[in-house]
Amino acid sequence: MISNRDIIIFNDDWGRFPSTLQHVAKVLLENENRIFWIGSLGLRQLKINFADLKRAFHKLSGILNKSDSQRLSTERIPILIHPFVIPLHDFKIIKKINSYFITKAVKEVLAKHKVVRPILITASPVTDEVIGKLGESCSFYYCVDDYSSMEGAFKCILPSEQKIIEKVDGVFAVSNVLMESRKHKSETHFAPQGVNVNHFKKISLLNEKVSSIKKPVVGFFGLITEWIDLDLILACVKKYPDYTFVLIGKSTRDLSAFLDYKNFVYLGPVDYKVLPSYASVFDVGLIPFEVNPVTVASNPLKLLEYFSLGIPAVTTNLPETKIFADLAYIAGDRDEFIRMVAQAIEEITGEKNQSRIEKAKEYSWEAIAEKVFDLVEKIEAKK
Repeated sequence: MISNRDIIIFNDDWGRFPSTLQHVAKVLLENENRIFWIGSLGLRQLKINFADLKRAFHKLSGILNKSDSQRLSTERIPILIHPFVIPLHDFKIIKKINSYFITKAVKEVLAKHKVVRPILITASPVTDEVIGKLGESCSFYYCVDDYSSMEGAFKCILPSEQKIIEKVDGVFAVSNVLMESRKHKSETHFAPQGVNVNHFKKISLLNEKVSSIKKPVVGFFGLITEWIDLDLILACVKKYPDYTFVLIGKSTRDLSAFLDYKNFVYLGPVDYKVLPSYASVFDVGLIPFEVNPVTVASNPLKLLEYFSLGIPAVTTNLPETKIFADLAYIAGDRDEFIRMVAQAIEEITGEKNQSRIEKAKEYSWEAIAEKVFDLVEKIEAKK
C-alpha cells in the first residue's frame, strides 16, 4: 500500500457526505500519506433558494476561516484548501479566473508544506486548466458520476472532462458505463465502489428514535434528491401497510405526499458516525433510483453497505448491480420492484445474509484503495 506520499485530491467538500474519494482518502491517511484536499468547485448552476444560499455561505466561511475545520476536528483529516471560485464556469473568462485562483491557492499551501512532485487525483471535471500546473509527478482522473447529465450541470463540463482525460496519465471509473464513455489513450481502469465493513455492522443497541419502530422495516439512507423515485417508494408504502418504511438522509424533495401514511417515517439527516445505530433496524434496504443517464452510469455504494449490514437489497435495474444478481433483488420494472419488496421480507432470516456480509468484505475500502494506488505507482514509475 502506498505510504509517505503527498497526494492532491479535487473532489466534493470534505465531510459534506461520505463520498467515494473521501473513503479512499481516509485509507490513505491511515497509511501515513499527506492529503491536500480541494473541495467542491461548483458543478451546478446556482439557484436562488435557501439550500444553495446556505451552502454558498458555508463555502465562504471555509475560505475566510481556512483552518477552523482542521483545528476543531479530533480525527485525522486532510489539509483542506478553500480556493475562491465563481460558480459560472460556462463563461470562458470566469473559468480562466477560477483556474488562476485555484492554482494559486493550492501552490501556496504546497509551498508552505514543502511539497515536491505530489500525485494529483481529480474527480472534478472543471479542473482541466489546473492539470500540469501544480508540479505533480503524475495525474489521474477519478470518474465517479456523469456530472454532465445532472440537473443544472454547466455546459462546459463534458468538453472540460475530455480535456482532462487527454492530459492525465490515467483514468479510473466506478462503472462500466463510465469506463466506456471516458476512455483514456492507454487504458481506463475499473475502480469499484467499496464499503467500510467495520463501520456497517448490524448492532443490537439501536438509537432511541428507531428502537420502537414496528417491524418489519424497509429502509433507505442517502441523499434524497432528483434521482430517487419517490413515486415508487410511495407505491410500496401503499401496497404494504404492515411494513414500516423509513427514509434517512437530507432531502431536496417534497415529501408531503407521504405524511398521511402511518407506516412511513422520515428521520432526516443522520451523522455517518452513528448511522449503523439507525440502519440496524432495517430488515430490507432499498435502492429506488430512477433509471436515467446519471444513475445508469453510477455504482451505488449503498448496495454493499446494505450487504455489510447483512440484509437483502431491492434495487431498480442499474447495470452495476448485476454483478451481485445472486444476492440482490434487481427489478426489471416498477411492478417487479414492488413484488420484490415482499420477497425480500420473506428472506430476511435466510442463510444468504451471511453470504452478503462475506461479499461486502471483498470490497472493503482498504482493498479498493490498495488496488487503485498500486496502479498509480506503476503508471508513475513508467513515466
